[in-house]
Amino acid sequence: MGRSAGTLVVVIVATALLVPTATGVGLGGFEQQSVDADVVVMTADVGPDGGADWTVAYRIRLDDDNATQAFEDLRADIQANPSAYTDRFGNRMQRTAGAAENATGREMAVENVTVSAREETFGQTYGVITYRFQWTNFAAVSDDRIEIGDALSGLFLDSETSLTVRWPADYQADSVAPQADERGNASVTWRGQEEFGDNEPRVVVSPEDTTGGEDESNALLVGGVLALVGIAAAAYALRRYGVLGGGEPAEPPASMVGSDDSEAEPAAGTDADAGTPPAELLSNEEQVLQLLESNSGRLKQQQVAGELDWTDAKTSQVIGGLRDEDKVETFRIGRENVVTLPDTDVTGGDGDGGGGTDSGGETR
Repeated sequence: MGRSAGTLVVVIVATALLVPTATGVGLGGFEQQSVDADVVVMTADVGPDGGADWTVAYRIRLDDDNATQAFEDLRADIQANPSAYTDRFGNRMQRTAGAAENATGREMAVENVTVSAREETFGQTYGVITYRFQWTNFAAVSDDRIEIGDALSGLFLDSETSLTVRWPADYQADSVAPQADERGNASVTWRGQEEFGDNEPRVVVSPEDTTGGEDESNALLVGGVLALVGIAAAAYALRRYGVLGGGEPAEPPASMVGSDDSEAEPAAGTDADAGTPPAELLSNEEQVLQLLESNSGRLKQQQVAGELDWTDAKTSQVIGGLRDEDKVETFRIGRENVVTLPDTDVTGGDGDGGGGTDSGGETR
């Protein structure tokens, strides 16, 4: 189906905004239009003062000439008259902040709204509409603790939407609710479908404990230097004099003694082909990427589940995370999802590990 620039405008501006609900804030709309964003990525960077720099990016797959032309028309319109988009977006977000202000008792405002449009390629080409804005007093601050999320109570994420909350690097997470799909050193990410409770999402962070200070750090440094000096002295004595602690010449292990023309055999228990870490040492995401790399960069999602002995739900969740990070791409052939590494050739084949695609497939 062809996509008109007008339809894209409706979808981007009207169906993917935060709007007030009875319980707090929900992702309102998301009505099924003739065109919908394939991926929606929301990110809130929260500062020590409780303010947040927000980014909301809508990715639309450009899978045919009509879709590409519609996006080009929309991009030209945005560049010619950005205020028509930022004003509408900002007004909706200001109403959302107003509802959150009433619920939390903190004075809030949405400021400095901007919009951009560009094409990006992650194996396939997408049109990306990105809104950025500042939300003052988004989080509560008390005694250096930042409590994040009360402005979003009752938020709903659909299956193609993710929410990432970040905090300052010198803070640590004291609590996160509900359990996040992904955690970093200073971030958490939830991926839809997710319906948060009345008091969710919630993230509480506080400054990292720096007990010990400079004196303890110096003591550890001096201790480490002395240990290295001792090790170096012992190694020199062994090389110089060939003696061990009792003063006797060091003898090589019997297994290493042989005739002059013999070749040493690997010691028992070693792995001559070591280099690939065992699967149990890899993260879920690394296991999927390794599996794809060993299968020419392309596998059916059902094959991934079978090879890794995972449930369909776990497989879908892990692949969804990799797709949001642009580490894999997915599309459909018939009723089956196919997973590929970025830039994998998908111009032929049957989807069982070789190249190939179906021009009518849907990216998910």
